[in-house]
Amino acid sequence: MTVADLASTYLERREQDWNAFAASSADLPDYWAWWEDYSAGWRIPIQFLQPLGSEYTEQFKPLSKLMEQLGELDEVVVPPLAWVHMTYLHIGFLRPTDVMWSQVESFYVNAAPRIRRVEPFTMQVGGLSISEDGRIYVGMDDGGTYRELRRQIGLGVPFITQKMKEDPLITAEGDTFVPTMDIGFTTGSGSRQRLVELLDQHRSIDLGEVSPPAMKLARLPIQPYDHYLDLDVVAEVPLLGADHRKGYHN
Repeated sequence: MTVADLASTYLERREQDWNAFAASSADLPDYWAWWEDYSAGWRIPIQFLQPLGSEYTEQFKPLSKLMEQLGELDEVVVPPLAWVHMTYLHIGFLRPTDVMWSQVESFYVNAAPRIRRVEPFTMQVGGLSISEDGRIYVGMDDGGTYRELRRQIGLGVPFITQKMKEDPLITAEGDTFVPTMDIGFTTGSGSRQRLVELLDQHRSIDLGEVSPPAMKLARLPIQPYDHYLDLDVVAEVPLLGADHRKGYHN
């Protein structure tokens, strides 16, 4: 799929999400109630992610203004900008039947050589939408790089190879992952129409281009009393592309 085709696919996904949410008359979903069930009672997730809010604080000032407006609504809870990130590979939750903390270092060790093979890239961040489960998000056009990163990590880490066999985004046609950056979550109360009217004014938000400095593996210490504790980045890997064979890289 070409870069242009991917951009069109991403836009189509945003439009589908928006139209489905705006056309619904159902009560707003409570995102964090859904998360409590999904995370088996607030277990801590381990993810490969991009902490864009902290990496581009100055550039994302227009986003801060929108998030302040959203934070004034009963319909939405908004995280601090420094917490805002894009998850491109959810590995699992810290618990005996899923991910053990002792495994996390091996994920980094095995994934890093393959991550370094990926060429540095620039992506466009913009376009607002909202998902069925209540995630208000901004899209990004990455030219498919995060799909390639997911592929490389899966090839390098046997544990993740098995996990990805259960990932609904992996289809017979390939990976259907679409990069998005969540900026707010619905509370389950208030007016869907009021939220739609506010978001509709910002559908074309444009945050410009960014070039992520490194890929991050992180622990997200989400708790029922505070969903937005500081991201705990446990490892970061630079993208070296063709330079990955030059010299030693720890």
